[in-house]
Amino acid sequence: MKIASNKIKDILRFFREELKDSYESDELETIIAYCFEFYLNLNKAEFVLKSENTISESELLKFNFAIKELKKHKPIQYILGEADFYKLKFKVNESVLIPRSETEELVDLIIHDNKLQSPSILDIGTGSGCIPIALKKNISKANVTAIDISEEALEVAKQNAKNNGVVINFLLNDILHPTSDIQHLTSDIIVSNPPYICVSEKNSMNKNVLEYEPHLALFVEDKDPLLFYKVICDFALKNLNKNGKIYFEINQSLSSETKNLLENKGFKNVELIKDLSNNYRILRGNI
Repeated sequence: MKIASNKIKDILRFFREELKDSYESDELETIIAYCFEFYLNLNKAEFVLKSENTISESELLKFNFAIKELKKHKPIQYILGEADFYKLKFKVNESVLIPRSETEELVDLIIHDNKLQSPSILDIGTGSGCIPIALKKNISKANVTAIDISEEALEVAKQNAKNNGVVINFLLNDILHPTSDIQHLTSDIIVSNPPYICVSEKNSMNKNVLEYEPHLALFVEDKDPLLFYKVICDFALKNLNKNGKIYFEINQSLSSETKNLLENKGFKNVELIKDLSNNYRILRGNI
């Protein structure tokens, strides 16, 4: 079925009717608001007030396409090709993870912790580039490097840096097998949101994540769930400057194990930090 009318009120009605069985009502209203802002530049108050207004056929086609894709559980950010993160806009596609609110909290923590005027920052596994770009926008004199194993992800990240008017040193690199480009790169801050979901957890995950977001950035083998944390810690111990800090986004179900790992590696002042949902999702330490 397609939207039969060009009136905003009929588009709203069709949107809700077609997707009511696929999404919770609050989530659906957020998606609707996102679409109206993206396609028509109307906020929620405006599209309610203008419910009798009509839109063009080309605009109507966009709404029909969005509804069709949403029925397949494709994330709205991938449908629209952009996501919001720390008051910035980011291009996203299926080569990168959709930036999430807990990662915003990680960025916010680093910004408020930082006491250096021009810190050197390394982001490991940058994806869309949301972490280093948001940090550079808010710590303007920082010298920021970001690495990823995916060429496709780096292309997205480079475009996002350009769109947001910042200069980031992006490098194609695998932290599990680092090249000379980064082996001797020293930093004041190392941050990472590495793959931390065990393969065995796939069955409990939402369809929209499992079928569309890049598995390379999500999953780690059950036999060694802290693999990336171990490797990044070893790298950080060699490459962090004096009083340097390390920040991780973590799997809440492995929070104690990840904290113990950092302490056993020799990091000081290791602290688990809860996100706004009251889950331990961030870990901080220093050398």
